[in-house]
Amino acid sequence: MGRTPTGPWALVGALRDYLASTSWCAWLEVAGSLGRGAGDEASDVDAGAGVSPDGEVSRAAEAALCAALRFGPVAGHLSTPFGRTGTHHAIQYADGRQLSLAVMPATARPGLARGSVAVLDRSGRLTVDFAPSVLRADPDALREWAFLAWWELGDAAKHLRRGSLWRAVTSLEEARRQVWRLLAAREGVDYPLFGAVSVQNADRPVPAWMGESHPVAIEPEAVGRALVALRRGLESVTVDLDEPMVTGLASVVGTRIGSPTEER
Repeated sequence: MGRTPTGPWALVGALRDYLASTSWCAWLEVAGSLGRGAGDEASDVDAGAGVSPDGEVSRAAEAALCAALRFGPVAGHLSTPFGRTGTHHAIQYADGRQLSLAVMPATARPGLARGSVAVLDRSGRLTVDFAPSVLRADPDALREWAFLAWWELGDAAKHLRRGSLWRAVTSLEEARRQVWRLLAAREGVDYPLFGAVSVQNADRPVPAWMGESHPVAIEPEAVGRALVALRRGLESVTVDLDEPMVTGLASVVGTRIGSPTEER
C-alpha cells in the first residue's frame, strides 16, 4: 500500500481529483520544483488548468477557486487576471502550504513545457513538448536586461553621491535583479527571466562578486564597494554583448563608479 501523500503533494492530489470531476477541465500541469521532481514539504504548488471550451474560462475560474478554498483552512487568497481571459489564484493555507493556480483556455498551451509535469490530460495536448518563449533569452531580452542593469547602477551611484543611501540600495537591488537574469542567460540555464531562481535550480556556482554586491551595512563605504562589485559582475556577463545602445550607457555609467573612496 502506498504512503498517503502529504504537504504539497496532497494539495496536487486534491486539485487533480476536483478537476477530474468537472466537465470543463481539459488538462492540469504542475511546474516549479514539484514539476521538476525536486519538491519537498516546503514547496508551493505552481499549477495551470486548461479549460474547454474557451468561453467557460471565467465560470471555471470561479468554480476552481471555490473548490481550492475547501482544500484546507485558508489564511488568505488573491485572484488576478492571467493572460487575456484567464485568472490566477494565489492561496495561502493556514498550515503553510501555498497554491498558485492559473486557469486559462486549454488552447493557451500547445504542449507541455520543460520543467512541468502533466497531472491530468484529457485532450492529449500535453503529450507534445513545446518550448515557451521564456525558456531562453533572445537578443532583445538580453539588450533590455543589460540596459536596465546599467541604468539602475547609474542611479545607484547618483543616489550614493547625494547621500541618499536607501535609494542607492534600492537601485542597486534593481540592477542586481537584471544581472541575475544576464548571468542565467550566460550560463545557458532554462528560464533565465527568473534570474537567481533559475541559476540555483540549475545548481550553478554563484560568482563571488554577486555576494560582494550586497552591502554589509547601509553606510557609504559599504554601498560603494557593493556598487563596484556589481559593476565588475555586469561587465563580465555582458562582455560578448556588442550593442551600441548598451555599451554607450555602460561607458557613461562606468565613469560614475570608481573605487569606494572616490564615491564619497
